[in-house]
Amino acid sequence: MNTSILKQQTYRVISFLMISVISLLFILLNGCSGGLKLTSDWQQREIKIDGSDSPWQRGLYYDKESDFVYGVRNDEIYMYVFLKTQNRSTQMQIMRQGLTVWFDREDGKNQTFGIQYPLSRKEQRTGFDPDTNEEKLHPFLDQEFPELEILGPKKEDVQRFSALEAPGIRVKLGRTRETLIYELRVPLSKTAEQPFAIEPASSNRIGIEFETGEFQPGQAKAGMRAGGERDRSEGMGEDNPAEGGGMSGGRRPRGGNQGGHLGGMDKTKRMELWLSVQLAHPVSQ
Repeated sequence: MNTSILKQQTYRVISFLMISVISLLFILLNGCSGGLKLTSDWQQREIKIDGSDSPWQRGLYYDKESDFVYGVRNDEIYMYVFLKTQNRSTQMQIMRQGLTVWFDREDGKNQTFGIQYPLSRKEQRTGFDPDTNEEKLHPFLDQEFPELEILGPKKEDVQRFSALEAPGIRVKLGRTRETLIYELRVPLSKTAEQPFAIEPASSNRIGIEFETGEFQPGQAKAGMRAGGERDRSEGMGEDNPAEGGGMSGGRRPRGGNQGGHLGGMDKTKRMELWLSVQLAHPVSQ
C-alpha cells in the first residue's frame, strides 16, 4: 500500500477518535453541570409573596416526573421561585415530609444553601397532622406551618426562624380547592440586613433543586386517610389531559393553570427536580 495513503487513513482514524472523545467529554460535563436548563424571566416590580398564583400566569414550565408546574424570575435584588401541583398525593407528601429548595451559586448540585419550608411533620412544633386535618386546611397555611429552616453551608448548619421573620427571605404556601401553591423570595446578594443569599458566581447561572422528604416506614401511604379509607380526590385532573399530563418535561404549559396528574409514581420516595437557571438582565428600554 502506498505510504501516503496509509498516512492519510491513519490521520483520519486518529481525527475521528479525537472528535469522538471530545464530544463524549462535552456531553458528560454538560450533563453533570446541572439539571433542566432555562432562563429566568426578568421581574419589573417586586412580587408580593402571598401564596397566590395570580402573578404567575406566564413563563411557567411543567415537569412530568415530579408533577410540578414551576417558574423562576429575578430582579436586581431577589430570586423568585414558584411551584404548584394539583396532584393530591404530591401535596400530602410536601405537607407531611417537607420541601427544601437548594441553591448552588456555581450551577452545580452542591447542597450548600437551602430553605426548608414547610418543615417535615416530625420537626413541626404545632402538632398539626395533615392526615387527620386535611379538611380543615386554610387557604393560606401560615398557622399550620409557621416556621422555616435555613440550611448550610455545612451539613450541621441549621437555623430556624419564624416564616414571617427570616431576614430577607419570604415564603408562603397557599391552597385553592384543588391546587397547592408555593412561593419563595430569596436575596441574590448578602447585606447587613439580608445575611442569607444565593451569591451567584460570575456566570450568573445557578443551580436550583426542589427536594421533598422521604416517607418513613409505618407512615400512611399517600392517598389514604388515617382510617384507611382511600382519598377520592387522589389523581385530581386525571380525566383532563390539558391539566398538564400530556406535556413533555421542561416545556412551557399553554396556560397558567396546568397542574398535571402523575400516574403510578411511587410517592414513598423522595422527589427531586434540578434546574440550571440563567439569571435575567433588565430589559433595555
